Amino acid sequence: MSGTLLMTEKNRNCMLAFCRFAIVYVLLFVCAGNITNSMLLKWGFRDDQKGDFETSYSLVGMMNGDAPKPYVYRSSLPRAAKWIAVRLGQEKQEKLFRSIKRHDSLRNAYFTSVPDEYWTPVVALVYHLTYIAVVLSTLFALLLVYKLARLHGLSFGHSVGFLAAFSFAYPLTFQQGGYYYDFFELLGVLGACYFLLKRRLLACTLMVSIFSLNKETFFLVPLALFFLHEREVPLLKRVGWLLLQLVICAGTRHFIMSGYDTNAGGFVEFHVWDNLKFWLNPLSYLSFYNLIGKGIFTPSLENPLMLVPLAVFFGSAWRATPHRYRVYFFAAFLPVLVLFFFFGYRDEARNFSVVFPAIVLIALHGANRFDAIFGGNAGASEDTRTNASRRPDVAAVTEVAT
Repeated sequence: MSGTLLMTEKNRNCMLAFCRFAIVYVLLFVCAGNITNSMLLKWGFRDDQKGDFETSYSLVGMMNGDAPKPYVYRSSLPRAAKWIAVRLGQEKQEKLFRSIKRHDSLRNAYFTSVPDEYWTPVVALVYHLTYIAVVLSTLFALLLVYKLARLHGLSFGHSVGFLAAFSFAYPLTFQQGGYYYDFFELLGVLGACYFLLKRRLLACTLMVSIFSLNKETFFLVPLALFFLHEREVPLLKRVGWLLLQLVICAGTRHFIMSGYDTNAGGFVEFHVWDNLKFWLNPLSYLSFYNLIGKGIFTPSLENPLMLVPLAVFFGSAWRATPHRYRVYFFAAFLPVLVLFFFFGYRDEARNFSVVFPAIVLIALHGANRFDAIFGGNAGASEDTRTNASRRPDVAAVTEVAT
C-alpha cells in the first residue's frame, strides 16, 4: 500500500514538473512573440531609409558593410549571416529562395520596405537568419529573467508573473526606435550578470567575449559588473577578471570598428540640442506612441501614466534591495546617462540596455510586494518588514528548478 502511495506521489510530482515546464515554455514563446512582433511591425530592420538604400543602415547596408558609422560597427551578425548564406552555394540558395518566395510571410509582415531589386537569394536568407537570431535571443533573454527571479527566491507563480510583466514593459523601450542588435545586447548583459551571480566567471567572460562583437560600447558591461561581486570574492580576483574582460572587449572593439574609414558618418552622432529641446518641452511628458499596434496608443515612459507607478514601485523596491545591487545600478546607469545625454536621442530607453539587468534585480525585490505597494498597505508593510523579508544576497539563495 505504501509503495502504491509512493508511486502515486512520484507520478504526481512528475506531472506537476511537466506542467511547470509547459507553462514556462509556452509563456516564453508568447512573450518573445509579443516583443519581437511589436518591434518589427513598427521598425522592421530599418529598411524605410531614404536616399541610397545600399549605403543606408538598413540590413542590406549592414550585411554588406556599407552602412554609415557608427551603425556599421554593429554589423557583425548580419555579416556573419551573409558569410553563411554565400557558402551554401548557388544551387542551395536558389532552392531555399524558392521556398521563401512561395509565401514570403516574413517579408510581407516585417520587411515590405525592401525594394524588389534587392530581394535576392542571399539577402532573403540573411534577413531570415537574422530574424531567427532575434527570436532566439529574445527567448533566451526571457529565460534568464525567469531564472533570475527563481534565483532570488520568488515562487513559481511570482516568477511567471514577473516574466510576463517584463515582456509587457520591455517593448515600450522601442517606442522611439529599435534594431536587431538591441536583442543581442540584452541577452549578453543578462547572461553576463546571471553567470556572475552564479559565480561562474568563466561563463560570464565567455558572454562578454561573444556579445562584445555585437556593439562597440559593450565594455561598459564588465565595468559595471565589477561592483556586483560579493564581498567574499578577493579584490585581486575581481580585478583580474575585469582586466581580462576589458582586454577582450578592447580586442573585439578594434575588430568590429576596423575597415570602415571610407564609410559615411562619424564615430558618434551628437544629439545634445535635440535632447535639450525634447526634455525641456513640457508636452514631451504627455506623449503617446503606437508601437504595440495601429490605433493602440501607449504612454511614453516619461508620461505620468508610466512614470508615477514606476517611481512608486521602484522606490519601494529600492529600500529592500541589497547594497551591492544598488552600487551595481549606479555603476551601470551613470556612464550610460552621460553618453545618452550627448549621443542618445530623445527618450530612446533602449539605449539603457546595459542597465536593464540592474533594473531587473531591483524590481525582483518589489515583485512579491506588488499588492502591498499599490493596494494601500505600503506604509504598514514597510513598518512591519523584518530582516527575513529582505531579499538575501544571491549567495544565500538556492535556485529552484523549474
